[in-house]
Amino acid sequence: MAQAHTVPNSNHGAVHRLDCYRLAVEFHRLVADLAPHGSGLGDQLRRAAASIALNLAEGHGRLTRAEQARFTLIARGSALECMAVLDLLSGDETSSQSLTEAKRQLLRVVQTTTGLWRRQVR
Repeated sequence: MAQAHTVPNSNHGAVHRLDCYRLAVEFHRLVADLAPHGSGLGDQLRRAAASIALNLAEGHGRLTRAEQARFTLIARGSALECMAVLDLLSGDETSSQSLTEAKRQLLRVVQTTTGLWRRQVR
């Protein structure tokens, strides 16, 4: 029977405790079908939404606070990109209630990501 290898004192799984990460994953699920697949804006929204969670996770695995802060800023930038896409979608047939909920969730992502970055650069 093969034994799983673990890294002593690692933060494996700790990213799941970050509010901004959990909110980013929820946001990604929320917008997964908000815009049609194969449409430029829909595809861009899904990529940018995924980028938020992926960069938070990658940054959380970095060893220095400066590296962590760099990835957190990239995640925040992706969140702001998502906001721009949602603004652009406001003129499409997309349900305004779905857009309003997505923007509300995204605002929470931006706020918590900004707070995390501020703690990392202290």
